[in-house]
Amino acid sequence: MLKNCLLFGLSLLMFAVTASYAEQVTLKNGDHLTGSIVSMDGKKLVIKTTYAGEVPIDWSEVTEFNSDKTPLVVTRADKQVVSGPVTSEGPNVVVTSAQGTQTVPRADVATMRSPADQAAYEKSLHPGMLEGWTGGGNFGFALARGNSETTNVALGFSALRKTNTDAWIVNAASIYSTDSRLGTTSANQLGGLIRYDHNINRKLFAYGVFSGMYDRLQLLNYRIMPGGGLGFHAIASPTTTLDLLGGLGYTRESYYNGTTNNLLTLTVGDEFAHKFTSTTSITQNFYYLPSLNDMGNYRINFSAGIATKLNGWMTANANFLNQYNNRPVPGNKYNDMLFTTGLGFTFGKKK
Repeated sequence: MLKNCLLFGLSLLMFAVTASYAEQVTLKNGDHLTGSIVSMDGKKLVIKTTYAGEVPIDWSEVTEFNSDKTPLVVTRADKQVVSGPVTSEGPNVVVTSAQGTQTVPRADVATMRSPADQAAYEKSLHPGMLEGWTGGGNFGFALARGNSETTNVALGFSALRKTNTDAWIVNAASIYSTDSRLGTTSANQLGGLIRYDHNINRKLFAYGVFSGMYDRLQLLNYRIMPGGGLGFHAIASPTTTLDLLGGLGYTRESYYNGTTNNLLTLTVGDEFAHKFTSTTSITQNFYYLPSLNDMGNYRINFSAGIATKLNGWMTANANFLNQYNNRPVPGNKYNDMLFTTGLGFTFGKKK
């Protein structure tokens, strides 16, 4: 009886060891990692372990691996796709698919994904126009009654729909401030834009944009600015992005004093974003807009902001905006500066 129990226990132990090593990755230095292979993007192999979660490994450091328990979708460099359990054999990857066994040189393997990740990736290539949006809004409000009768409201909204090939950008902002006791309005401004980006390659993209603005204190009845140009993804990391933009546009301005301008404008600018932590990030935009048909006439727009997540959907925001116009209408100043703080919300799942 004791002998049978020992044999049974030994069998269970051998089964457990064999099962635990059913999916294993071996590195050039001889280390072994055990877990489920999640993906490979050409640079990193990601393996999910029970002791450390998902672990990324340099693909060039992997000598052997297998996915006996987890089928993978393998995309070759020529875009052909084959799926099934995957095992490495020397310089090749062997995929046991329903159609038979296929041997693919490792150098020809572009990506490996789980079936769920592959389905999500394919959907991301052609999402519906109402799908894939992320963004948020912010709201600031101040009210004083008694010796002063002031009301201040600041609103903002931004949305981004980004795929592997293009992006839609929508944003709008408004500020209103009044003192009913003095009968004065110290701010009354509304502006926004819609922009479409299309990637030409990994670094270069073309864009088209339409923006508009109203500012009662600048005596600006409206300013509309369609345009387009080229952009360059100077930095594109998970925590930091920097885009450089250059293009041409048309600006039509109408002021309450009867002044109307029709300008051919050049656009030079940058858009920067950096995530300090999983909850705190900053943004900065700068645009220089000189007129090509009215030399010496130019505008400069600079904005910066910081946002901190308070929970899964609410944020605390602070934003600064500086607008410089070197040809203001008579009686107006060159600079308009605005600082707002408030609460905000986010929506959509960031990739």
